[in-house]
Amino acid sequence: MRKLITIFIIFSAIITAQDSTRSEAFKENFVVKQPVVRAKYPSYTLLNGFLLVQEANKKDPFAQHELGIRYLLGRGFAADTVKAIYWIRKAADQNLPYARFNYGIMLYNGIGVPWNPFEAFQNFKIAADNGLAEALYAVGLVYTENFVVNRNFNRAYQFFVKSSKLKYEAANDAIKQILKSGFIPTLDYDDVKNNPSFDLVNEKSQPLFSNDLDLDYLDFDSTKAEKESVEKIFSMSKKSAIAFLGIEEDTLRDTTKIGIKELLDLASESGSPEALLYKGKAIEKGLNYKKDNLSALVNYLRALRIGAFNAYENIIRLLADKNIFTELKNEVNKNNPDAMYAWASLTALGLDNQLPLDEAINLLNKAVAINHVPSMIELGLVYYSGQLGKQDKENALKIWNSAASFGSVEAKVRISLAAILENNKSEYENEVQALQEAFNNGSVFAQTALAYCYEKGIGVHEDKSYSVKLYKDASQRGSQQAFNSLRRMYDEIRPDEKEFKLIDQKL
Repeated sequence: MRKLITIFIIFSAIITAQDSTRSEAFKENFVVKQPVVRAKYPSYTLLNGFLLVQEANKKDPFAQHELGIRYLLGRGFAADTVKAIYWIRKAADQNLPYARFNYGIMLYNGIGVPWNPFEAFQNFKIAADNGLAEALYAVGLVYTENFVVNRNFNRAYQFFVKSSKLKYEAANDAIKQILKSGFIPTLDYDDVKNNPSFDLVNEKSQPLFSNDLDLDYLDFDSTKAEKESVEKIFSMSKKSAIAFLGIEEDTLRDTTKIGIKELLDLASESGSPEALLYKGKAIEKGLNYKKDNLSALVNYLRALRIGAFNAYENIIRLLADKNIFTELKNEVNKNNPDAMYAWASLTALGLDNQLPLDEAINLLNKAVAINHVPSMIELGLVYYSGQLGKQDKENALKIWNSAASFGSVEAKVRISLAAILENNKSEYENEVQALQEAFNNGSVFAQTALAYCYEKGIGVHEDKSYSVKLYKDASQRGSQQAFNSLRRMYDEIRPDEKEFKLIDQKL
């Protein structure tokens, strides 16, 4: 099973700044996903604006960094992202560790500059070499991923330990998590770097924003949807279950009347892979649902179709029971639309070759004729992709519109995404709104589509950093499509240096 490993940071603090230009990189409101820090340089925080500008123009790196921070926050100066970046970079060019780190944060999150995690990593490393705790931690995080550089838990552990020894609390949490995963350090990292210079960082830094990190670790041996047993899902609190299923709690009007089973049903229909997978497991076990292997298979197939490849092994396990095909045939003869959908989908996916493709299509058409929504989605996919011959996108959209009229969230998402991909409109506000609503209700397919919109600036302001966050989270949820898009984003700007050449192509 593909192992998806992602570690990233989410911050709730928001900076607002006014740009002096109309740069496309400027955002009036942007979320800082790592802590920008303000160093306690003697006297510099006390200098008035005029003297600070004088010292900055004299190429004093401490004054340049302080001036950049004040422009960033609008303290003593009108907030100006462009000027903030200008002065912080000036200080970074003189290798001031805090400036290197903060400039790396700007690059990593696309704040005032184009998103560039590779250049950000280089800045983090320089600051880390000078003993800055925040930078040591940031470098460690990058080594736990597999996008900028090859994943290396030994190196990650090294940096986390060094950061922890400088009293950086988040590093302690990272160490606990990485050890909990089963990783065993193979080297004594205390001797890896001897006596790093702390000359420029001997004063304790001050976070400008909340320093409480919310590390969203994926289980190192599984995707999010494989982390819990189905029995544990039903013992979760409603709040925990809502978060696990990818639902935005604000979208639920009254949770007091909704149980875990109802949440599974709601999120399943919205396209949550976690919900579809666990609903399938619950049905297969007869836990709070009537035991029914055919119904379980339908849920697994739907999860697989929206990109949750972790559903594959559950399908294979059911197919190992030879009785499943006997049941399929009997139910097809009874005009059971679930059976028609399941057998046709197995055929289309290449998991069964007993049916000719044209017969599989006939089964889907029969199921569609009795308004079976999953079959409508599947038949639309067949026509839209041209899987069985001539492509017929018009017919695909007609079928999906019919599914949407029955309340299918997935159909609405596919219609919106088709309009975006076809570029046949000038405005996409309605499409993006539909994607956002579906995402709020747990749809991983909508989440991936929304990430694409932010990546390309379709219907929203371009925000590659937020796009990366959405792709990463969707990858955690088992979406191979999101993972491929995420890899592509990094590869499109990947430098030629040997350090950034990836060997292992897995997340």
